Amino acid sequence: MTAKANAPDTLARSAAVLAKIAQLMTRLEIPAIPRNFSLLHEALTGSNTALGREITALGKAPAQEALDAIGLRNGLPDHNALVLGHSATDLMRTIAALASEAEGERQKRANAVTQINQLLGRLRADPVMAMTDFASQAGLLVAAVEALIGSESAHCQRLDALVARLENVAAGAVASETALLHDPITGLANRTALMNRLVATYDAEDSSGSALLLMRVERLKSLSDSHATGASEEALKQIATIFRKSIKKLDYVARVGGDGFAFLFDKVDHDSAVLIAERIRHRLETEVFRISGRDYLPGTLSLTVGAAFTDDAQNGNELFRQAMLALEAANESGTCVYSVELTELAGRNYRRESA
Repeated sequence: MTAKANAPDTLARSAAVLAKIAQLMTRLEIPAIPRNFSLLHEALTGSNTALGREITALGKAPAQEALDAIGLRNGLPDHNALVLGHSATDLMRTIAALASEAEGERQKRANAVTQINQLLGRLRADPVMAMTDFASQAGLLVAAVEALIGSESAHCQRLDALVARLENVAAGAVASETALLHDPITGLANRTALMNRLVATYDAEDSSGSALLLMRVERLKSLSDSHATGASEEALKQIATIFRKSIKKLDYVARVGGDGFAFLFDKVDHDSAVLIAERIRHRLETEVFRISGRDYLPGTLSLTVGAAFTDDAQNGNELFRQAMLALEAANESGTCVYSVELTELAGRNYRRESA
C-alpha cells in the first residue's frame, strides 16, 4: 500500500526540533559546533532519556571535554571519530619515535663498524704488527664490540616498548572503528556504516535491483518517556533481534536514529519491497515486548516505511534522500514508495516556507 503525503507535518516537526536545539545551546551556553548539535539532537529525538539529563546536569557553559565524554559514553558517531583522531595522532607519534630510535642505532652501529674496519685494515696491511700496538687496537675492538652488544640489548628493549605501544594504538583504533560503525545499544550497524555500504553498493559492477527501506518505529519514544531509564534500551534490543531475524545473508540492517532503522535488500522489485515491509511490520506488531518487568501486548509498536530503489538514484546519498522523502510522506503505520512527485512536493513546500 502507498500512503498519502504528510511531508509538511514532518517538516514542521523537524523545524521545531531545530528551534529547541538552538534554544538549548543558547540557554546552556553550549558551543554551536557540529558534534554538539548531534549530541543535542540525539537527546531531543532519540530514545535514550538519560542523555538529556546528563547534559543538563553539567549546568551552564559546560566544558567541551565533559560534553565529548557524554557523546563517547553513548557511542555517538561524531564523538567516536574523536577517538579515531586521537588514535591516529598516537600512531604518528609512535612511528616518529621508532624512526628516531632506528636512526640513533644506525649511527652507533656505523661508528662501531668503522672502528672494526680500521683495525682489520691495519692487520691486513701489517700482519706482524707490534704487540703493544696490537694490544692497544685489540682493546679498542673489544670496547667497540661491547658497546655494540650493550646498545643492541637496550635497543631491543626500547623496540619492545614501542611495539607494545603500536599494538595498543592498533587495538584502540579497531575498537574505535567498531564503535564508529555500530550502534552502542543494539549492536546493529549505524548510519555511518550504512552510508559506507551504500557507497560500496554503487561501486559494485551491478548496483541495480536493490531497495533501501527506512523505517520509523511508532510510539517508541512515548513508550520510553513513560518508563525509567533503561526501558528504551530494553525495547531497542528486542526490536534489533526482530530485525536481525528479518534479513537474509546478503541483506543489511542498521539503526540510523533514535527510532529510525534502515534495511538494504538486494535484488527486489517494487512489489517485493512492499511485501517485505509488511512482513517486518507484522513481526514487530505481533511481538510481546517485555519492558521494565511488564509485558506489552501485540500492537504496542508499529512501523512507518519509506522505500527507494537504486535504479532511481545516482548514488547512495540520493538514494537515502529519496527513501527519507518517502518516509516523511507515509502515513503512520503505512508504506510509501518514492516517486518523482515527492521531490517536486518537497521543492514546493521549501519555496513556500522560504517566501
